[in-house]
Amino acid sequence: MNPFPSQATAVPAVPLTHPFAAPAKPTHRFLARASALTVGILAFALMSDPALAELPTAVTADGAASGDYIEILKQYFKLGLLALGLIIAVIAFLNVGGGLLAMFNSFRTGRAELGDLGMFAVLGVVILVLVMYLLNEAAVIIT
Repeated sequence: MNPFPSQATAVPAVPLTHPFAAPAKPTHRFLARASALTVGILAFALMSDPALAELPTAVTADGAASGDYIEILKQYFKLGLLALGLIIAVIAFLNVGGGLLAMFNSFRTGRAELGDLGMFAVLGVVILVLVMYLLNEAAVIIT
């Protein structure tokens, strides 16, 4: 910035490579390098041989023919429901375990008695058994 506006500022001269050529802009240099890199990558890709490895075959759903896409979707939907049941069982186990740890902490600090802790543990086991039984029956019905 010029502190004296009355004086003209000197503009640095840009050397031109050709009398009619404009100075090279940074974007033009970037595009030139990017296009050269692209041409090099394409040349390398066309010169190399394709990798023809023996890939494993896709796992088909049980009970579905090779081209029966509706049956394959049904089987995958059943597997998704079974996975959802497993997630529900894990959440139930974590909730009962977390509640039991919280009850043990309140017993340890003196806010609950040993009978409360035992009753919570027995009820937690009953709840887990009930959840597992219901999810098992649902899995039998689904499959």
